[in-house]
Amino acid sequence: MSQKDRIKTIIALLNSNPATSAGSFATLKAEFEQVLHVDAITPMSRKNLIKVLHSTRALDSTLQAVVGHHTLGPIHSLGPLIDKFYSHTNPVLGRMYQSECTRYKRSIADMRNKHLHTAGSYPRNEGEVTNLVSEMQSLIMRVLSL
Repeated sequence: MSQKDRIKTIIALLNSNPATSAGSFATLKAEFEQVLHVDAITPMSRKNLIKVLHSTRALDSTLQAVVGHHTLGPIHSLGPLIDKFYSHTNPVLGRMYQSECTRYKRSIADMRNKHLHTAGSYPRNEGEVTNLVSEMQSLIMRVLSL
């Protein structure tokens, strides 16, 4: 599945979920769509870094919306947001496994931190960005199913 298809799937998921379809949907949709509108940027390394920036920023905001919807507290950092879906105390909401949280933190948060907090670090290629978007889609599907 292409990045474009995954982004469109994520947008459809967000549009159909009460936690994200309320007031924040337009902003989340616009941020995810930024990933689709950077193809003319060169060089490729810069384009891929911008895709990482917009997609992870959209993911941060998506997870914040879900956490807020379920009144799990204000959390503003990606790793702790992911952990909250394991460690929360809301009896109505299901839980992720700790191993899932660890996986998503490695595949998403660690990759994002590496490229956005280290000068001269860029995704190796388009495939690395595609894998990131794939992991985001998987995480969002999992969180929205709790």
